[in-house]
Amino acid sequence: MARAKRTDRTEARRRHRAEQASVAAAETGAEPEEASSGGKGSRPATPPQKRPSITAAFRGAMRPLDLRGDLRAAPRVLTHWGFLAAIGIAVLSSIVFVVSTNELAQTIDWSVADPLAGKQLNTVSNLSYLAFSLFVAPPPAAGGFLIGFTAKRASWLGGLVFGIVSTLCYIVVLQTPAGLLLTGGQPAGAAVVNAAAISPIGAALFASVAAWYRRFLDLANPNRGNRGQKPQAKPQQGRGNMKPARR
Repeated sequence: MARAKRTDRTEARRRHRAEQASVAAAETGAEPEEASSGGKGSRPATPPQKRPSITAAFRGAMRPLDLRGDLRAAPRVLTHWGFLAAIGIAVLSSIVFVVSTNELAQTIDWSVADPLAGKQLNTVSNLSYLAFSLFVAPPPAAGGFLIGFTAKRASWLGGLVFGIVSTLCYIVVLQTPAGLLLTGGQPAGAAVVNAAAISPIGAALFASVAAWYRRFLDLANPNRGNRGQKPQAKPQQGRGNMKPARR
């Protein structure tokens, strides 16, 4: 019985070390073997790692706010392709929406009971409005998720700056005839205040949640990056190295 108890405790400690190694590897970006051995040496083929518990993955995906470190990393955050793509989609969708919708918006009589009766947006206007709703209209959720899911760190900072840019795009669109379609012909003052209050904070929160979810997936499935890897074949001794037998 005592030997069985010692075996159970040894197995429990082994599972705990495996979970901690997986959590440390996901936080540092190193392979699980390197995280557990202090980063000294690596094997050609990484063996499958045991999945940590959902609770350990949930806790390990959370990172405390490092304000100074995140601000120092701002140049890398604001030049990352995910951040630039979100900004580009927001600006481009705003321009296309205004250009493709202004002419129609100028023909609408907002004083009648049903001003949009008989009015229909074309395909370009519909597509640009869809992108505008996801990346510009408050809160710009799609842009925040794109930044957070691709950011290496400081996802909240990228989301905050993106939210400010999307707010400026939204305010500019509201000053055009196409902007009346967004407010239903009403003055744009309330919409401007709403965008300024919601978009920056909302985009930062969406980016943070997306970054946490990506880390959670990496921790919950540590072997995802090892799929498709084949162990390296051992070098075979060529026949040319064999000496001919003497007769």
